[in-house]
Amino acid sequence: MSIKFEKNQLTNFDAIMSLEWLSANGLGGYASGTVAGANSRKYHGYLVAAAHPPVGRYVLLSRVEDVVQIGERKYPIATNEFPDCIDPKGCENIVSFNVAAGPTWTFQCGDALVEKSITLVHGQDAVIIRYRLLKAPPRTQTVQLKVRPLLAGRDFHATITAANRPGWWLDETGGHRDMMLLKCHECPLPVFISHNADRFNAGPCWWYNFVFRQERARGYPDRDDLWTPGQIEFTLSSDKFATIIAATRPTPATLADELLSRQAARHQKLLTQFSVAAPDDEFIAQLSAAADQFLVRRGTSAHGVEKMSVIAGYPWFEDWGRDTFISLPGLTLVRGDAEAARGILVAFADHIAEGLTPNRFPDKGSEPDYNTVDASLWFIQAAYQYWRYTGDEKLLRSYLYAPLCQIIEKYRDGTRFGIQMDADGLVRAGQQGVQLTWMDAKINDKVITPRYGKPVEINALWFNALNIMALVAGSAGDSVRAESFSQLAQKTGQAFAQKFWNQSAGCLYDVLGDDGKPDAAIRPNQIMAVSLPFSPLAAGQAQKVVAVAERLLLTPLGMRTLAPGSVGYCGRYEGDQNARDHAYHMGTAWPWLTGQFITALVRSRGGAAESRQRAREILSPFESHLRQAGLGSISEIADGDAPWLPRGCIAQAWSVGEVLRAYWEDVLGKAPAWPHEAAAGKSAAKGGPKQPASAVVG
Repeated sequence: MSIKFEKNQLTNFDAIMSLEWLSANGLGGYASGTVAGANSRKYHGYLVAAAHPPVGRYVLLSRVEDVVQIGERKYPIATNEFPDCIDPKGCENIVSFNVAAGPTWTFQCGDALVEKSITLVHGQDAVIIRYRLLKAPPRTQTVQLKVRPLLAGRDFHATITAANRPGWWLDETGGHRDMMLLKCHECPLPVFISHNADRFNAGPCWWYNFVFRQERARGYPDRDDLWTPGQIEFTLSSDKFATIIAATRPTPATLADELLSRQAARHQKLLTQFSVAAPDDEFIAQLSAAADQFLVRRGTSAHGVEKMSVIAGYPWFEDWGRDTFISLPGLTLVRGDAEAARGILVAFADHIAEGLTPNRFPDKGSEPDYNTVDASLWFIQAAYQYWRYTGDEKLLRSYLYAPLCQIIEKYRDGTRFGIQMDADGLVRAGQQGVQLTWMDAKINDKVITPRYGKPVEINALWFNALNIMALVAGSAGDSVRAESFSQLAQKTGQAFAQKFWNQSAGCLYDVLGDDGKPDAAIRPNQIMAVSLPFSPLAAGQAQKVVAVAERLLLTPLGMRTLAPGSVGYCGRYEGDQNARDHAYHMGTAWPWLTGQFITALVRSRGGAAESRQRAREILSPFESHLRQAGLGSISEIADGDAPWLPRGCIAQAWSVGEVLRAYWEDVLGKAPAWPHEAAAGKSAAKGGPKQPASAVVG
């Protein structure tokens, strides 16, 4: 399966500049650009590598300037955007484009057809750029290809100007005729460029004033300068590929066939993972390939387990704890990758401090950020999903048991940021100037949606976590904790049902404020009280919550973060950073919430066939979305108002993970039973005691 565009779909420059491709290498590095060929973001590049995998990313090879020459006639296949012009306009020569294991263009160059492909090598910081002559000109004319590598050597959040221009040089001692070594003091990573060209003509120089239109629209510096060591020249023929490899380690061009064959086989495996369970289902096949892009390595644990993590979104996010745990089931377990799930849980368990899992691992600095109240509770839910899919309860009762108990006991007794269980069993959280929930937009010292007090989803997660940990403690033979957690769950559940229910609106309050006043704003956070495996709501209440959410919040590309007509509602995510941050959780729609909504919908209706059919209808817009914005993936956010334009990151982990999980579990009905369901069934068969008390919906 590949996403394809033909010539009649490639004629509008602005349209093809808005279509972006992405390949990730499992180390935090990636390659990304536009279908048009010109970079529209400072984050775009053929080779963006992590200096401290998976973070500390640098744009190394930004792109190449390539032109085909037949006789005296030159046909550009590169496209540049400058302040006052588009030059050259190689995009006008594109006759087809497709993206599979990487992007591939076909260019009409007079009577000749030339193919160009870019393939990032998984597990390495290496990219292969290849050209071949698909159709030769009718006369025996020589077809030449001239390629200038254009390098940046900067942090991927930055741009280059005269004031901060890196000092690149060609290191003659580190290369040979078919490979050059390029270095600059400002970049910690070298670049090796190998090729099978006829010649390399050295001619180092700077090219100035490339424009990033997306950065301009977002209110950031939008100009960049790039350096080239010279020009690589090939003679194209139909029986030989012209090959360039850019890498951070010496990688001869002669390895291209082997590396490309490996990449093609890997991509095919990703597409066919679900071929038995869901034959001919292109939607789930593409989601599987998209899911793989977010998984990254994070070293090895003291017990020899390969640590893993999740890049929250491309191109600019690092690995975030909250996003990782929410997306973990869809990115790993649904796809049968229990090893990756285990590696993620172990990696974050090793960094738990005072009951808190890291909110993110920054691109710069060694210490993670812990400013989150929900990530630890989602960690418990992710661990429970791992148990559900693998049956491996040993991991929970051995390696993870102490960290899991630490989370519960610190939340109960109190930890950082004012996080502590109140006398009623509910958890409150909040500290001035700190954004603790997933609605975390902040401008300078102002938190846009502070939600101090007792947020609804935090207490739904808390109730869920208590029930899970009662089961885990029982499995570990810790009867004292099992009983204590079970009693706390009963107390929390009763308080939740009594205090969060908004009778007049027929749904849940969003926050119980520290001033004793509930916030009646209708937001999607309440859906977690239905979607989680342990729910504190009665069946009728759950159905009402789902109905309100569907009527006021659901859009084709996600759930709005605030109901239209509410005070402060903003249905367009656009403008500079200040304007965007104000809109981020005040009406902007989020695809990841669709997964939670679908689970709540199906569960609240007892898994009835019509609910699964409705769930499939809700997911159908995401199929066409795979051909928008980030090709083959799902965007971070979308406008809350029609036409629901995709915004933010072009590929977001929890967007992909949650849509894939909901499709697998709730539409196709392929999820295994929850451990508490299996245990309850065994107990009932034996006439034994019931499992921890909860009002599980569905």
